[in-house]
Amino acid sequence: MISFLSHTKNDNNNIKRFLIILTASLLLFSNTANSFAMMSIEQEKALGRRLLMMVKQQVQLVNDPESVLYVSELGHKILHQVGSSFFTYHFFIINDDGLNAFAMPGGYVFVHSGLIEAVDDEDELLCVLAHEISHVECRHIARRIEKMQKVNLATLALAIAGLFLGNPQATSAVFATSSALNLSIALKYSRQDEEDADRQAYQWICKAGYDPRGLAKILKKMVRYRWLGTSSIPSYLLTHPAVADRITYIDQLYQEHPCTQRVKEDNFELHRVQIRLKCLTQDPVEVAQMFRQTLKKNPTNIWARYGLALSLSEQQDFKNAIKNLNILIKQTSHLIFYRDLAEIYINEGRYKRAISILNGYLKKSPNDIIAQYDIGLSYLRTQNSTKALPYLMGLLHNWPLTSQLYFNIGLALAQLHQMGAAHYYFYRHFLAVGQFKAAMYHKKFALKLLPKNSIYYQALKNSYSPPIITSNKKDFFG
Repeated sequence: MISFLSHTKNDNNNIKRFLIILTASLLLFSNTANSFAMMSIEQEKALGRRLLMMVKQQVQLVNDPESVLYVSELGHKILHQVGSSFFTYHFFIINDDGLNAFAMPGGYVFVHSGLIEAVDDEDELLCVLAHEISHVECRHIARRIEKMQKVNLATLALAIAGLFLGNPQATSAVFATSSALNLSIALKYSRQDEEDADRQAYQWICKAGYDPRGLAKILKKMVRYRWLGTSSIPSYLLTHPAVADRITYIDQLYQEHPCTQRVKEDNFELHRVQIRLKCLTQDPVEVAQMFRQTLKKNPTNIWARYGLALSLSEQQDFKNAIKNLNILIKQTSHLIFYRDLAEIYINEGRYKRAISILNGYLKKSPNDIIAQYDIGLSYLRTQNSTKALPYLMGLLHNWPLTSQLYFNIGLALAQLHQMGAAHYYFYRHFLAVGQFKAAMYHKKFALKLLPKNSIYYQALKNSYSPPIITSNKKDFFG
């Protein structure tokens, strides 16, 4: 693990509220048991889902589909080497400049935007993801829980919260006893856990054709930038297994078992995502000025031009954003910048112009799911849900930000007066974002309006969190 979650801007009241909600939520999944000695896979999944909801309430996630999709696809390059897994993985980006990443039980992997911006090549980021996936696959936290006898779930909730918050001193005021703090210490990864995760990740990275020395490179960055032992990172790292030791045995491992890098290094997508994150997470005025200074020195720098266009769009200076993106399109042969141009038109509200560009782009890149979503959204905004819905429904199995997809499908169905199915997807949306009261409101109306033989109705009756449903067109409309 690179680090656990740190949200240093929260005060003790926010932390206390978080811990109270978390405790109540975890008790819900315990059924009638007050304690357990062994944690099953299903219990671990349920624990992960509950913790995910709580983390979402405490941190600001980056909701840029391209950035999240990039991290997810990189993570799945490792998962292809893992083979069968007990868990379905989900990847998230936290808007935070820390050099951090962490994974929670059940397959939830978080990367800070600061880490993505700090890496020099794709190998480094892939190695970090491999390490975090290894912690989940080895079930390190679950196995530590399994070794504990009769752990009270309320205490366990506080302990895990303290671990993920990464600041036990800040949370100690809300602990009634020291038992949760002691348990939090017991749950931390050991030196052996870290080494096991590194060695397992090393094998997967080699099988994927990447350079496994990327993890040592990112660890060296942490030391070089002196982020260890400072207030900008979780206090967990103050007692973290020695980074220097990890760098040494990773380097030794490569000397003993070198592997050939088969994947040709191409950091084009990484650079796009780094620029996008910079424009989305920092002051767009300052970012624009920085890119202008770069362009003064080198007018042909495509990444400075791209960043200037995006930062101007963030300032709603659409005219100059479009102007700079058109300059960029003339400079390069990469078609993907046409998709960026369409997105600026969408932000400006010129949906018909965006549709025209995206139709041309999709003829050459028909499998681009970002463009499919953008054109579906554009049709939806022009009240043409008949054309919007097939694009949106076609993304149900591979869209990285499902909550926004569910919401827009709900809007499209409502425009088509399919209110039962619309309420179903609104229910899925609010459930995904943790607004349970609103979710239950839409569930109630969906059950009232849907035919009892509808696949949506059956899903709502049989499961609190129903599976994604994609069947034939008749089923879509209930």
